[in-house]
Amino acid sequence: MKRIEKIAILHWSLAIFFFFTSFFCHLKLHDISTQKVELSPESLVPAPHAIQLISMGYDQLFADCYWLSFIGYVGDSANRTKDRYALADRYLDLVTGLDPYMVNSYWFAAFIIGSEMKQPHRAAELIERGIRANQDNWYLPFIAGVNQYLYAHDEKAAAKYYRMASKYPGAPAWLARQSDILEAEIPSTIKEINTWTTIYESATDERVAERARQKLIELWGNVIAAHPPQGIQNKAISALKDLGVDVHFYLQRFKAPSR
Repeated sequence: MKRIEKIAILHWSLAIFFFFTSFFCHLKLHDISTQKVELSPESLVPAPHAIQLISMGYDQLFADCYWLSFIGYVGDSANRTKDRYALADRYLDLVTGLDPYMVNSYWFAAFIIGSEMKQPHRAAELIERGIRANQDNWYLPFIAGVNQYLYAHDEKAAAKYYRMASKYPGAPAWLARQSDILEAEIPSTIKEINTWTTIYESATDERVAERARQKLIELWGNVIAAHPPQGIQNKAISALKDLGVDVHFYLQRFKAPSR
């Protein structure tokens, strides 16, 4: 066998060994985290540079595996109620540090760190990492704008990010219009509905789309509960139908006139 072939085989063998050893250790630590054992976040989810020491250039492969582990972590809602997503920041810092091109991870930075952990400024730091790495993708400044508006409650910063996103290649025309809406003097509920609608209609991740759908159902339900003028109420009813909701339930719940 040629020397170069032997080196290649050795290289792949070491890579596979280090990968499975590292990930197996992580899974064991994750199992421990569900038990009543006090361990620091640092011991459960490593920092990006720690993985890069053993990844041998396969950063994206490790990022994919830790991403799957993170999804499992987030999906364990019973334990997340207890620990309040304590490891989410570490997970997302690790995943985006290894693979800053994983766009869906930045949605979770907004939804988990910005919303559930109430740390929108930390979420913004991670999303900025994505913007720097994906300078031809309008989705990243769009996510940054969502985080600023919904969780940092900064309409001016959100409008700035939306306008930035509108200048990216292939950006949809509604981004500039949404920026105008955020800057306009109109009721906050309308702005919030518009924001969640853009998330729902543009989401490529089913989990993101479903979160937006549930939020829109809640918001349009609140509109009906307020007994608005007939025209607005009709619009709310139509929107709920489009979202696949049993509108009769809402009309009975809020005693609004049936249409």
